[in-house]
Amino acid sequence: QVNSGKDHSANFVLAPAILNEVSKVKSIVDIGCGTGWLTKRVAKYSDFLVGIDPSKESIAIGRARHSAEGISYYEGSVESYVQSGKKFELAISNMAASSAPDINTFLMASREILVKGSYFIFTIPHPFFWSVYWGYSSHPSFRYEKSCAIEAEFKIQGETSSILTTHFHHPLEQYFKALTSSRLDVVSIRELIGRGFDLPRFMLIKCRAI
Repeated sequence: QVNSGKDHSANFVLAPAILNEVSKVKSIVDIGCGTGWLTKRVAKYSDFLVGIDPSKESIAIGRARHSAEGISYYEGSVESYVQSGKKFELAISNMAASSAPDINTFLMASREILVKGSYFIFTIPHPFFWSVYWGYSSHPSFRYEKSCAIEAEFKIQGETSSILTTHFHHPLEQYFKALTSSRLDVVSIRELIGRGFDLPRFMLIKCRAI
């Protein structure tokens, strides 16, 4: 759907927002790279790039369709990749933090593979407005201030699939507490608006490893 151009948010909102924050470095890691579609786009900014994702199928697609000189893929979680001891000058992560059941361990591991002073640029569903967009904000069991798992059919603007996806809602307070405890200092925040929804649907957070 990203490659076909159907996913307007991925191609015209999220990717440009991340790429706009990226500068030339020696090494980049794409945490939760999925099929590697964004990994390949960001490769021109570094000499060495690693895409990390726990999905065997996604990594296989990345290796088959989005390979290039200097790009390698790792099948596994960022938490397990920490054991490699490798560190990078820049990390990006597109909509992956919200797939982590434990946001604290995800961010701590992301920090551990960064050189001190380097940047971590990541996007998440907007913690407040995403629930409105997906239609579960009024559900009796939903509480904004509580982290919870949300299971629903995957959808992009104008199209819904039968594939069930799970993401985790975390309130903004939880994100910022986790960033602080992970030694990630927030540099800037952008609220991103996608097509077909007038309120911010996504959030980009840029942090510095301290």
